[in-house]
Amino acid sequence: MSNHLNTDKIKEYLQKICSSPEFVKSTRYTQLLKFLTEQALKNIHVKEQTIGMDLFKKNYNPIKDDGKVRVYMFNLRKKLKTYYSEIGKEDTIVFVLKKGSYDIEFTDQKTNLEQNPKTDKKTSVIQQKRNFYKPLSFALASVLAFIFIALAYQLFNTKEIYCWEPFVAKNTTNTVVLADQVIMNKPKEPNGKLYTNFEVNSATDFINFNKKHPEDSLALSNYTFFTKAIPYSLIGLTQFFSEYNTSLTPQNESELKYDVVKRGNIIYLGQPKTMSLSKEIFLKNSNIFECNPNYFTSSKNGKLTTYKPKYGDNIRMEYAMVSYFQLNSGHKALYFASNHDIGVMATVAHFTNLDLLEKFYKKLPSKDSYFNALFKVEGLNRLDTNCELVELEIIE
Repeated sequence: MSNHLNTDKIKEYLQKICSSPEFVKSTRYTQLLKFLTEQALKNIHVKEQTIGMDLFKKNYNPIKDDGKVRVYMFNLRKKLKTYYSEIGKEDTIVFVLKKGSYDIEFTDQKTNLEQNPKTDKKTSVIQQKRNFYKPLSFALASVLAFIFIALAYQLFNTKEIYCWEPFVAKNTTNTVVLADQVIMNKPKEPNGKLYTNFEVNSATDFINFNKKHPEDSLALSNYTFFTKAIPYSLIGLTQFFSEYNTSLTPQNESELKYDVVKRGNIIYLGQPKTMSLSKEIFLKNSNIFECNPNYFTSSKNGKLTTYKPKYGDNIRMEYAMVSYFQLNSGHKALYFASNHDIGVMATVAHFTNLDLLEKFYKKLPSKDSYFNALFKVEGLNRLDTNCELVELEIIE
C-alpha cells in the first residue's frame, strides 16, 4: 500500500464501492472486500486459509473447500474491474487485487493509469509478440487454473437446495420468527424480580391472564427472553442465506401478527411451548403428530407413541420437529421446533448442510414434498450433537 494515501479516504472509497450496484446486494463479496481492506490497512499479509476462516466461519474446511476462496477472489477482481469501468472511473484512489495475490493494494488513479496504460493497436501487436515467447508451461498453467476455477464455481452454485428454494427466490420476503418468553414483573416489588408463565406468550395472553388473576398485580416488562438456541441458529441461517444473497427479517413470536404470515415465507426457531400465533399454524396439517407443552406424540394404527426428552450428567436427549408446509397465502413455512436448545441448533445445522439435506430428501417421494419430520437429538453440554430421524410424515 502506498504510505502517502490517506486512510480515511480509503475507508470513504470502500464505503462507496460497497454501496455500488455491483456490490450492494452481494453480502459475501462486500464482507470479503472489507476484510481485505482492513488487513491491508494494518499491513497484515493475507493467506487463503485466513480468508476462508473469516468468510465462511465454521463452515470452512481447508481441505474439503480447497479452491472455494480462489473462486471468490476471481469474482471479486471481476466486480472491481466492472466498478472502475463505470461508477469508479473518476475515483482518485484505486483498489488493486493483483492476480495470484490475496493482498489488496491502494494506488492513486494517476499511478494506476501509468502502470496499466491503454494501448493502441500497434502497442497491442508488440505485446502479443512478446507474449508469444513466454514459456509454454506458464500458458498451460493459466489454462488449467481457469478450468479449475470455472468448474469449482459451477459446482458451488448448482447444488440442489430442496426446501430452501422458495426462500431464496427473487423478490421473496422471508421472516424468521424467534421464539421468546414474555417477562412480567410486579411494580411494587424491587427491580430484578421477574415472573414467567407459559400461558402468557403475547400481550393478548397477558391481558387475558390478568383478567383471570387480578390478585397477582403483574405488569409486562419491556423486554422478552431468548434461549441460547436463538442466536446460534440465527447466525447459522444468516450465513447460509448470504450464500444466495438473500436476507432475513427477524420477528419475535410474542409480537407476530397475521399480516406478517400473509406477506411472505416463515421460518420458525425455538420452543413450541412459548408459541402464540404459531399455535394456530404448527402441525395443523398433521394426521399423526401432536405437540404437548413438554413432548411430542405420534398416533398411528391405533398406537400412541410419546417422545419425551431425557437428561443425564451433561448429556441431553431431545426430540425436535422440522415441519415444512404451505401457508394459506401460498407462501412456505419451515418450523424448527424443540423445547431445548440442542434440538433447534442441531436440526438447523442439519438442514443447512446440503450434503445431509440431500440424504434426508432421498427418503421423500419428491423434492417438492411437504413433511413433518421428528428427529432425536443427543448432545453433550448442548454441543457435539447427533441428529437422527425417527418418524417422517409426508403431507399430501
